[in-house]
Amino acid sequence: MPAKGKPLITANQVTLARLIPMPLLSWMIYQGAHEGYQGNWYMWGALIAGTVIGCTDWVDGMLARKYGPTVLGGLLDPIADKVFIAFAYTPFADATRHIYLVPWWACALMFTREFFITALRSAYEQRGLKFKTSYLAKAKTWTQMQGIGVLLLFPLLSHRTMTWLLVFGVVAPMVSLAIFYAVKRRIWKGTFVMSASIIPLLLVHLLYPRYTAEFIMVVVVGMTWVSGLDYLVSGVPKLRARGDFGRADFVRVLGALLLSPAVFIAFWRDDCAAWPLLSILATEFAVGGLDNLLSHHQKSSGALAWGARVLGVVGLLGLSFVFRGEATILAVLAASLSSAGVAWEFWRGRDYYLDARLRGKAPRGVALQQSSG
Repeated sequence: MPAKGKPLITANQVTLARLIPMPLLSWMIYQGAHEGYQGNWYMWGALIAGTVIGCTDWVDGMLARKYGPTVLGGLLDPIADKVFIAFAYTPFADATRHIYLVPWWACALMFTREFFITALRSAYEQRGLKFKTSYLAKAKTWTQMQGIGVLLLFPLLSHRTMTWLLVFGVVAPMVSLAIFYAVKRRIWKGTFVMSASIIPLLLVHLLYPRYTAEFIMVVVVGMTWVSGLDYLVSGVPKLRARGDFGRADFVRVLGALLLSPAVFIAFWRDDCAAWPLLSILATEFAVGGLDNLLSHHQKSSGALAWGARVLGVVGLLGLSFVFRGEATILAVLAASLSSAGVAWEFWRGRDYYLDARLRGKAPRGVALQQSSG
């Protein structure tokens, strides 16, 4: 039962405040890498900023539960989660700017899953197919957040300090579990996931320290894809049984499969600026959540409009491989096309997430939007 009265700060305001410093997080990681990792204040600033942004996710969720969700909040929250993941992970896959800690293809796989499942959700929503968010989807978000924290700490701390920190990461959740059970007589199974996910990392760090960062990314990517199996195993057969998979669905799926590899292959090269590529990831994640909401209301874009934007972006990034001297210009054009298309989608759908009749009460289907699955 939502609490009565108006809070001093709303959940939506917290979410918007969380979005604003996310580009700064990437900038600090890049600056820190240029000046050397250990003892670098840029990297420590990135760690602090990432921690604060992650904590605000809990704050806006608490406010939404206490005072009731809104349509706009249900749209913004999962968008903010995915944009945060993009700005935090992507710099570590940038091999051309002396940052490279994780393989570019691993990040490409992780974000391909996010775009692909988002495209499937739109297809499911258009047909009234509902899927309850699984526990694995929630665990995926925790794993991704833990991965960011460890990747930020990994270049800053000595091997010994990192070892003790990982030991603490295994023990602390279990101690918290015991205290929580003693006070509430309840067991929070998330603590088992937290501890279990760190134990293999600790072993790799002790036995093969030079591969720790790569192992982190493999675990995160694996968990990300495993968490999407519900949407594939349960949803795709139902979608095929309907027999109405159309051009708009095909374009969304095709774009989802091509976009992330195109962006990260561009990151892999040394002739393209990073900021337009980060912009493309952020804006395309933003429009994915909106498309789920509009699909629920049967107001999603058709194949031509969606394909012109997404496939146009992929095409421009592809041209940058042919005209290498103009790679940054083509990437800027791709980012501009993405931003313009996304701005139009948000303007076109404003009645569905800003409708005064829906404020304070999330309509049927918004639960799917609030999920970070």
